[in-house]
Amino acid sequence: MHAPSPEMEVLEVAECWRLLRIGHLGRIAVVEPDGSPDLFPVNYVAGADALFLRTAPGAKLDAFAAGRPVAFEIDRENHGDVWSVVVRGRARILDTDAEVEASGVRGLRSAGSWVKNEVVRVDPDRVSGRRFLRAPRTASRNARRNAPPGASGPADSGAHEIHDAHDGKPKPIPHLPPRPGGSAV
Repeated sequence: MHAPSPEMEVLEVAECWRLLRIGHLGRIAVVEPDGSPDLFPVNYVAGADALFLRTAPGAKLDAFAAGRPVAFEIDRENHGDVWSVVVRGRARILDTDAEVEASGVRGLRSAGSWVKNEVVRVDPDRVSGRRFLRAPRTASRNARRNAPPGASGPADSGAHEIHDAHDGKPKPIPHLPPRPGGSAV
């Protein structure tokens, strides 16, 4: 792991879980039977000590059933900073109604129209996160970060701050034009 620097902050585990709890869309990486990795977008719910998601039959479910390791990642841009949280561990398919009910996935909505009846719990072996500081720190940003929990107003560091940064408008994905004589990737 990289050492912290003025441009990078290693997040405490509690902060990682706070960020996981305010999100709902992430990516899960699984290992295929041939050893190659695969990556899938998933809707999720973060519990006290685990992540929960729904899935349907396919490569993800096969990897979960085989007990292969998984990695889950979320990231966001927030007021010029970029952060990322990664959860590494094992996933298991929940098989009792009590486990499913306790997971909190009943209210989870999928982006797809197909039914995802399988509920999966990701038990972390390791949770880590980093924040990359793009913009210079200012007094107002430091006040926002150091505000006590529950503070309101501009210094509030609550979950709404992350959503405000996106203001619901999609941002274009940067790309490079094709190279002359090159092939599309």
